[in-house]
Amino acid sequence: MGIVIKQSGWNLVITGLGFLLGAFNVLILAQVYLTDEYYGLWNYILSSAFLFFPLMSFGIHNTIVKYYSSYTTKEQRDAFLTQMLLWPLFVITPLIAFIYVAQEPLAAYISGRNTITGTYLWCIPTVAIFQAYFEIFYAWVKVHMKTIAGNFFKEVFYRAAATVALLLLAMEVINQSQFIYSLILIYGLRAFLMMGIALKIYFPKFHLGKLPHRGEIFNYCMYMIIAGSISTALIDLDKFMLNQYVAMDKIGYYGIAVFIASVIAVPARGMAQITHPLTAGLFNSNAMKEVEELYKRSSLNLSIISGFLLVIIICNLNEFYQMMPPETRIAVPVVFLIALTKFSENILGSNNAILYNSDLFKVTLWMGIVLTMVAIVLNWLLIPEFGIQGAAIATCTAYLCYAFAKAYYVFLKLNIHPWTSKTWKALFLIAGITGVFYFWDFSWHPVVNIAVKSTLISLIYLFSVYKMKLSTEINHILTKYLP
Repeated sequence: MGIVIKQSGWNLVITGLGFLLGAFNVLILAQVYLTDEYYGLWNYILSSAFLFFPLMSFGIHNTIVKYYSSYTTKEQRDAFLTQMLLWPLFVITPLIAFIYVAQEPLAAYISGRNTITGTYLWCIPTVAIFQAYFEIFYAWVKVHMKTIAGNFFKEVFYRAAATVALLLLAMEVINQSQFIYSLILIYGLRAFLMMGIALKIYFPKFHLGKLPHRGEIFNYCMYMIIAGSISTALIDLDKFMLNQYVAMDKIGYYGIAVFIASVIAVPARGMAQITHPLTAGLFNSNAMKEVEELYKRSSLNLSIISGFLLVIIICNLNEFYQMMPPETRIAVPVVFLIALTKFSENILGSNNAILYNSDLFKVTLWMGIVLTMVAIVLNWLLIPEFGIQGAAIATCTAYLCYAFAKAYYVFLKLNIHPWTSKTWKALFLIAGITGVFYFWDFSWHPVVNIAVKSTLISLIYLFSVYKMKLSTEINHILTKYLP
């Protein structure tokens, strides 16, 4: 668990820094220098691109993590990596040709409710391609257990570049339309820099020789396209479908709420960068006892850390929205629902790593397809009736069902689950502190209110976690760095 804690700690700091930059962009710069329409467009383009990137990547980023450690000779690894770089082109090339031929009807379709979106049709597949190859080269780095630099480019670089673009917009060097097109430059530059890091760590000799287990790898890629599309769809489908039913400014309000709640996913994202390659190696070594231990300890530690973020966000939510424009308050219920969704990612620990790196992924894909269809139907029914709140209900319902169905399936097949008695104690602690501080408000300025409540919550939460001895790793960190 040492390497997990060490690299997860760095990844947590980097991811947290990225979210701070994102908060500066979303809650300050974008609110001042982007109109609601263009801010909504920014959210729509990125969400749509993320919906399509699993297809563009051909599932290669997951395939590299699963199979790289199974090849032992340099010749085999060179052939494997060479072909992993080329296989996505067999999807990207015909797809780009199709979009080129059908660009007019496609632009007309996405412009049905918001006419501005059709003008930026090509931004979506271009960003998706750059995102796909970034994840492929990041996986290239992960299998060598060097995740920190890649996580910096994943979480910090593009947000810092967006900050620069927004400052250029503020200085009127570029206009809002050029800011949207700058997303292509940002994601493209990030992909090329990640490629440079990956090739520096391991530079393969170009080799197109016979690849052992090619048929098995190809089948896995096909499943990973579906798996990646399902996971992304359950998170980004709502913004894509909102474009068909609500005005672009409402998508912007929804995007702010989702960003706030997404802070809770920071611990899971930080730890996932190292647990995926570790779990793949453990399965390839048939070390099932270690898989179960990693499963439980990752769930416990993530529950405690993300629970702290959940309490801070929920208990300060009303004060935060007092500082926002009044019309954005319609998104307060969205924060609650998406926060619950993000917290579920953490309490499942390394569940996704177990599924993606074992033979269990096939059945869960069919479960995912069913629940994605449920999400589509729920969005279709609820958005026209409840607007952005309907989208949040649909996303929360489908994602929670999918997440706990995956955990149940792992239990059925491997007889392991991620929870211990300490997990339940942590959940009771989170619920208790939330229940006390959510309704406890001071009659001060919202900033002072947030500062005082956050300080009190932090002291009580950390003291309780330490005294209850919920986590050996967290207690060790608290003992080392706090008096």
